[in-house]
Amino acid sequence: MTAAKPRISISICIPHWQAQLYMTLCLRSIRKHSARYDLEVIVVDNGSRDGSLDYLRSLPWIRLIERPDEKPANWPVNVFTAWDRGLEVATGDYYLTMHSDVFVKRDDWLDPFLREISGGPQIAATGSWKLDLENRFYAWQKRTVGYAVAKAKSMLGLGKRVRWQQANYPRDYCALYRPEALRQHKLTFCPVGGCTGGGYSIAKQLWDAGYLTPVFPVREMARCVYHIAHGTAAIAPEKRLNHAHKQKQTEIKLARLLEADWIRALQIDWTLDEVDEDRRVSIQTAAGGVDEVVEMADQFANLEAARQDQSLARL
Repeated sequence: MTAAKPRISISICIPHWQAQLYMTLCLRSIRKHSARYDLEVIVVDNGSRDGSLDYLRSLPWIRLIERPDEKPANWPVNVFTAWDRGLEVATGDYYLTMHSDVFVKRDDWLDPFLREISGGPQIAATGSWKLDLENRFYAWQKRTVGYAVAKAKSMLGLGKRVRWQQANYPRDYCALYRPEALRQHKLTFCPVGGCTGGGYSIAKQLWDAGYLTPVFPVREMARCVYHIAHGTAAIAPEKRLNHAHKQKQTEIKLARLLEADWIRALQIDWTLDEVDEDRRVSIQTAAGGVDEVVEMADQFANLEAARQDQSLARL
């Protein structure tokens, strides 16, 4: 009789700062759709001062690392160092970086990652590009023009130094890595050699070490997870985007998401938290609980309604 193969274990690391709305949905979606996987979920809190930290402390099934000295002004570096910190304690066969505004949609959501990374020991990372389902030519044009403008500003001393980045590396909002490769070569998610931090920095270091980082199609990723992108800007005044149009787009994207049935189901499913009744009541009282989430959904629904009224007025 052939012995059953041990299940592959995966450590997921999610940086967090005062985003209970997102973190609640993110963690519950992971819990709901990951029964077939052996997961370790690590949350690295970057100095939250609100009720979100109490919520995280109440969850018995996550591994919480608190960094009370971190400040919002240290963003995004503290996101990169959070992934470095998570890697130090992760016990899984693989290591998945994730953003708090990423929500799982399917029970087989990790299968594409495992399929790609099982291609051989030379494959040290996998994932996909941005979850923008747009025309390929338009995406290329936007990226090229954006780089040219940023480069011109940099040469005139009006902007920071920029470098052309390949569009075929796993974006860190949801990317899987071989932890032994990262540890063996002492790699970091922080900026190195002029590269931006996060997914590109770690991919560039892996390429230099001789590894491959294949990506799978964006549409396949979109079937597995939903990513708001810059989601904190929609709920935290301290993190608003400089570009007003992009800020409004992010707020509208959140409003539409919170109206989705599958998200509303996550909002009210406290069983996914595994919190005892007394603790659940105290956290609801301190942080607003389900009422706060629903109230925020209504707030952004009103924003979307106002946008539609403005569009009709222009017709």
